[in-house]
Amino acid sequence: MKKYIYFAGCLLLAPQLWAQELEPSEAIKFGTNQLNGSARYNAMSGAFGAVGGDISSIQDNAAASAIFNYNHISFGANLNSKKNTSNFLKTNSSENKTDFDFSHFGAVFVIPGKEDSKIKNYNFGLIVNNRSNFDNSYKIQGINNQSIGNYFLNHANTGNYGSPVALDLVQTRPGESIGDLYDFLNSQPNGFQSQQAMLGYQGYILNNEPNGTYSLNVAPGSYYQETLVNTTGFNSKLTGNFGMNIDNKFYLGANLNVSFLDYNKYISTYEENTSQVSNGVSTILFDNNIYTYGSGFSFNIGGIAKLTENARVGLSYESPTWYGLNDESQQRLQTYNYTNGTRNFADVNPNLTTLFSGYRIKTPSTFGASVAYIFGRSGLLSFDYKYKDYSTTKYSSDTSDYSDLNWFYRNNLKASSEIRIGGEYRISQVSLRAGYRYVQSPYKQTNIIGDLNSVSAGIGYSFGTARLDFGYAFSHQPYQMNVISSGLDNNASVKTKHNNFSLTYSFNF
Repeated sequence: MKKYIYFAGCLLLAPQLWAQELEPSEAIKFGTNQLNGSARYNAMSGAFGAVGGDISSIQDNAAASAIFNYNHISFGANLNSKKNTSNFLKTNSSENKTDFDFSHFGAVFVIPGKEDSKIKNYNFGLIVNNRSNFDNSYKIQGINNQSIGNYFLNHANTGNYGSPVALDLVQTRPGESIGDLYDFLNSQPNGFQSQQAMLGYQGYILNNEPNGTYSLNVAPGSYYQETLVNTTGFNSKLTGNFGMNIDNKFYLGANLNVSFLDYNKYISTYEENTSQVSNGVSTILFDNNIYTYGSGFSFNIGGIAKLTENARVGLSYESPTWYGLNDESQQRLQTYNYTNGTRNFADVNPNLTTLFSGYRIKTPSTFGASVAYIFGRSGLLSFDYKYKDYSTTKYSSDTSDYSDLNWFYRNNLKASSEIRIGGEYRISQVSLRAGYRYVQSPYKQTNIIGDLNSVSAGIGYSFGTARLDFGYAFSHQPYQMNVISSGLDNNASVKTKHNNFSLTYSFNF
């Protein structure tokens, strides 16, 4: 089924677009790696591009595995706590989400080179890393002078290639249920727009006019509006790695990666007229559930060089990830409407899951450069720089036209720079760590999604061949969202604060 995007001003300000009205920020989400690795890696804000020797650092620089001199296994878990605070039309609200998840499991196996060879060892690694945790919850609420009924009105009056949806497509025929009509519309051109128009018409939000257009049947007044969003899921990556140590001076590596994406978003939007209503719709509850799943492929190459015994530099490249994805969705609309003071209830429930045509996303590639200074056994300082051009994000499909969406990416997104700084200080068997991370917004209009800032710290204890590490990272980032994807002019300002606690056990053998 063909999928369309409306590039009105509300699109630039709204992070949610229902179902196959594909949301620009979703591809950004899928193409962004969270700081979600080993406790040592997290505590130093991931500044390991020229350091290596950590399972999670192999994801950034494939040569990191070649630093290992012994077989190594590492596994760990994270406790994530997220708080989203919003302000919508001078009304504040907040939502919290806490969850425990697996962060990584990996092993590197070292095969020594020949005694007289410059190649000191060949290293092979296998790593499973939960690169992104999508579990989150947020809410916006406030009193607006515009009704969310305009969402349905927009689709009804423009959903037929800019013209009104035909009345025949929003009315059920004798013996036809709401589910039958909803399913039929899914197979028609502009089917999604017709489905939204049908929901609004059957929910008494819309009236049909003699000239073929639609008008709003929502009672005038001020409207209390509330949107609750709950997301779950993950983006995990399975990496096969090869590394090579050349004369203990140069380290090279390559990765082949398979990503597995599973993402579910549930959105509940509620509106109630704050005035006394005698005629028209007074209350709207609109529920949407969107499930996205699929897999992707990418590769990494990288190198680390020792300039001196203490100084190192690193270079890395991560290809785009080429995803093949599928979407499923469910919708339900409930309203209360009045006719001459008599209240009526409408439950427009298709009671079915819509399966959409598969599509592909190409996320941006990443270039990295790193420097590090190793103070013998006392500690280290490290600096990483990453460059990712989000304007190269691209959708494609064998059955759909995504030229408008790709135009949006080219013209509204930009290259993003990321800086990571990390340090470690060792006192006998104890290691103290800290770091800082800055990620530039991918949007040219940075009020849509702002810059991310993060600080981190941690501690580790060495038992000789084994080590137990604890890490903590705090990040915050502002962005904007709307009550519903179209029909309203006002948007909410949201600030996200994320606390990540990580614990890792690793050992050599």
